[in-house]
Amino acid sequence: MIKIAQEQPSAGIYSGERTIDGLVVMYKGAPLTKLLALDETSNDDFEWGYEGDAPARLAHALLLHRTGDPAVADAFSIRLMVQFVAKLDNEWEVREGQLDRLIEEIQQSTPALS
Repeated sequence: MIKIAQEQPSAGIYSGERTIDGLVVMYKGAPLTKLLALDETSNDDFEWGYEGDAPARLAHALLLHRTGDPAVADAFSIRLMVQFVAKLDNEWEVREGQLDRLIEEIQQSTPALS
């Protein structure tokens, strides 16, 4: 079972936006790249709205930030990309609880590895 950080009363919102200066992915108003201690240029590698490498990196970052578990992020990033990230519009928001439910659905629908 995936361990999800407990949702706080002031639950956060993940958001993404395409701006004139490029893509911005935030959590509670802070860049997701900084929260994950990623290289500043890593934000340019995030994308959404289609299936591919950059959307898979965003899915991985969302999973890593939400669960804190690199193994979970590695195991489920492609599924999250296909089921969620690839379907996002130019501007999007998702609450922690919504992301938690989606992660749990993906985990439950994934066959256990032998």
